[in-house]
Amino acid sequence: MTARSRLFAGLSVAVAMVALTGCQKPTPLVSAVSGSTFVHTDAVLFCFDGQTTQKQNCRVASNKTPTVLNVKAGQPVGIDVAKDIAENGWVVVLPSADGNPANDRSSNKQDSHYFSFTPQFQSGPLKVEVRMLDKGRTNAPTIGDWQFVLVPH
Repeated sequence: MTARSRLFAGLSVAVAMVALTGCQKPTPLVSAVSGSTFVHTDAVLFCFDGQTTQKQNCRVASNKTPTVLNVKAGQPVGIDVAKDIAENGWVVVLPSADGNPANDRSSNKQDSHYFSFTPQFQSGPLKVEVRMLDKGRTNAPTIGDWQFVLVPH
């Protein structure tokens, strides 16, 4: 092997290692639809198998902004989740304006992949979160969180 071949092989291995470390397992997507408009988003927080919020080892997207969906007033919004989210159980949450989680409004636990509701726009855009439950327990910490902002138009 020539010096040039060894240099090329070494550089190839280094590039491959950098490429592999940049790869992360993707989080499941959640979609929101209203009329003919749909958007989808990755999780802001997601715990893969063996991870827990208590251990603080879940994936957190620190600078991710909520995904925007334009909605005509009075038109329903559908939320569609991936199979593994549906199997765990999930809820749609309308966070309270005061930031106190005790005042959040939540749907019942969902076991299917689709949920529909008609948002009530009282004072502009409405933040909506989809939260995946830990083994379907509503009293356990959230292990997945996807965020949308519904904008009336």
